[in-house]
Amino acid sequence: MKVYRPEIDGLRAISVIAVILYHAEFTVAGHTLLSGGYIGVDVFFVISGFLISQILLTEIEATGRIDFLKFYARRARRILPALFAVIFATMPFAYYFLLPLELMDYANSVGSSLLFGSNIYFYFTAAQYGEPNTLLKPFLHTWSLSVEEQFYIAFPVLLLIVRRYLRSRFLPCVLIAAALSFVFCFITVRHDPQQAFYSPFTRAWELLAGTLLAYYELRRGRPRPQPLLAAAGLMLVLGSLILFKKGTVHPGLVTVIPVFGTCLVLAFASRENAVGRLLASRPAALTGLVSYSLYLWHYPIFAFSRLTSLNFSNGDKLLAVAVTVLVSVVSFVVIEKPLRHTRRSRALWITLSSSVVTIAAAVLSAIHMAGFPNRLDDVYSPVAQANEARLESTFLSLNDNIQAEKPIIFIIGDSHARNWSIALKNYIDTDRYQIVALSYLNCMVEIKNDVVTAPSRASIYDKYCIPFEKYINDKSLLSRTKAIFLTSLRPFEYTVNPFRFELISWMKSHSDNARVFVFGNYFQLDELHSCLGLMFQRKSDASICLREASYPPANQPLEQLPFFPSGLPFTYVDIVKLHCDYDKEKCLTSSKGVPFILDWNHMTAEFLTTLIGDILEKRTADLRNDGLLDFLVPPHASQSERTASSQPNAGPVSSASPSN
Repeated sequence: MKVYRPEIDGLRAISVIAVILYHAEFTVAGHTLLSGGYIGVDVFFVISGFLISQILLTEIEATGRIDFLKFYARRARRILPALFAVIFATMPFAYYFLLPLELMDYANSVGSSLLFGSNIYFYFTAAQYGEPNTLLKPFLHTWSLSVEEQFYIAFPVLLLIVRRYLRSRFLPCVLIAAALSFVFCFITVRHDPQQAFYSPFTRAWELLAGTLLAYYELRRGRPRPQPLLAAAGLMLVLGSLILFKKGTVHPGLVTVIPVFGTCLVLAFASRENAVGRLLASRPAALTGLVSYSLYLWHYPIFAFSRLTSLNFSNGDKLLAVAVTVLVSVVSFVVIEKPLRHTRRSRALWITLSSSVVTIAAAVLSAIHMAGFPNRLDDVYSPVAQANEARLESTFLSLNDNIQAEKPIIFIIGDSHARNWSIALKNYIDTDRYQIVALSYLNCMVEIKNDVVTAPSRASIYDKYCIPFEKYINDKSLLSRTKAIFLTSLRPFEYTVNPFRFELISWMKSHSDNARVFVFGNYFQLDELHSCLGLMFQRKSDASICLREASYPPANQPLEQLPFFPSGLPFTYVDIVKLHCDYDKEKCLTSSKGVPFILDWNHMTAEFLTTLIGDILEKRTADLRNDGLLDFLVPPHASQSERTASSQPNAGPVSSASPSN
C-alpha cells in the first residue's frame, strides 16, 4: 500500500518557490535574488522519476505486467485538466496583447505542449531560457512538462522490455542508461547548451536517479532515517539554489550536486528527524500539494504582466506572485483535485477530448491566419506595413552588379545594417561610388592570417554570412574603399560581436585610407517591450514609444564606454543630436505611417530614409565639417552640388562627436 510522505510535498514546495522567485527576478541593491532558482526544475525531475518508478516497479513486481491504459489515464487526470485550464484562460490575453508573430509562437508552443514536445519546439526556435525575450513567452515553462511526459511514455515501455528479456539485469540497464545520458549531457553542454538544456536525453539521468532510489527501496526497503544525511541533502539543494548563477554551466557536472542532494532527502528525511518535520510541516506540505498549479500558472501570469507593465518593479512582481498564488489555489480546489479523483470517468474523458479539439482548432486557426495581422490595422496600416516590407526585402540585392574600378563605400554592421544600408543608398551618389552593404548578423567572425572567416551560427544566417565573408576578403574592393560606415546596435556598448572595431581597423589597413563613420542609434526601448506591441496594447501611435524610450542618454561620454576604439580615427554621427538635440518634443516618431521602430531597437527603413534626409537638409554645414558630405548628398541637391559634394577630402577625421 502506498504511504503518503508529506516531506516530498515539502521538497516540491522548495522547488516551486525557487522557480517562481527565479522567474520573478526580484532585485535588491542591483542584485537579482535566487539566481540559481532554475535548479528547482531538476529537483522536480528527480522527484518525478522516483514516484513514477515506484508506481511502475511495484506494479510490475506484483503482476508481471503494466496496465498502460490505467497508467496513462492517471497521468492524464493529473496533468491535463489544469493545463487545459491555463490554456483556455490565456487565450483571450494572447489574442488581445500579442503581436501576430508572437501569437503564432504562442499557438505553436500550446500545440507542441499538447503533443508533449514543447521542449523540442523551443530548442528549434532558439528560445534561450532565462534571457529577457523568453520571459515574454507564456508557455516556455511547459518544456519541463514535456520532458517528464516523454519519460512517462518511454520508461514504462523500456521497463517492460527489460522485465521480459533482461529480467535480472534491470539495475545494470538503468545504470548504463543514466551514465550514457550523463556523458551525453556533459559533452553536449559544451558545444550546444540549448540542446543540453531542452533535450530529454540530457535530462534522463536526473529522472533515472529517482528510478535508482525507487528500485533500491523496492528491493531493500526504505533506508533508516538519517538526520545528518537528510540535512546534508537539503543543504546541497538550498546551496545550489543560492550559489548557482545564470552563467553556471547547466545541466552539467555541477548539476550532480542538487540531484544527489534531492536523492539524500528522499531517502533519509522523515518525521523522525528535523529535516523531515520541517518539510512535512503544514505550510510546506500544502504548498507542495498545489505545486503543479503554481508552476503552470506563474509563467503566463508573469509573461503578460511584463508585457503590459512598462516598469515591472518589485511591487509589480509581488502582485504577480500574489495573483499566481490565488489563481493556483482556486485552480487546485476547483479543477485539479476534483477531476483527478472524480468517479465520473466518462464525463471527464468527454470534457478532455472536447478540450483537445477546441484547443487544436484555435491553434490551427492562429497559425493559418498568421496571427490575425488585421488586429494591427488601427495602429499600423496595411499600406504602411506593405511598404516597409518591400523596402526591407531589397537589402540582399544591394550588392548586385558591383562595377570594377569604382570607389567603394562599405556599409557594415549587425542586424541594423539592413535598414541603414537601404536608407543610406538614397543619399549616396551611386554615379561616383559603389555601395557594398554587408551584415555579420550571427556570423562567427575571426581574423587570422590576414583572412576573415565568418561561418554562420545557423543555416538561416547563411544569406548574410556567405556574402559577408566573400566581399570582406575581396582585396580589390578593399583597396578602392573610400569610406566605411558602421551601423551597429550601441556600437560602444553592445557585448555581442565585439570584433567590430578590430574588423574595421583591418579593413582600413587594406583600404585607400578610408574614412570611418560610426552611426549612433535613435531612441530605443528596454528589451522587454516592442514599439508595435506598445502601440497595439495601448491603441496609440508611435509617440508612446518615444515617450517611453530609455536610450540613448544625452551627452553620453563615449570614451568611457567599454568598446570605445581609442586607437582608431573615426567620426561619430550622433543622429539624435543632429536631428532634434535630444528634445523628444521635436523628434520624429514615424514616416508615412511607419513607426520609427517596430521592435525595441531597430529603426525602420522608411523612417530611417526620412530621418537621414531631414538631417542632410537641416544640418548640412555640420555634416560638411565632419566630412560626411564627401559621401552623402542632401535629397534636393542639384546635380552640380551632388558632383561637388562628392569630391573626397584628404586625410582621416578623428572626431568622436558631431559639430554643433
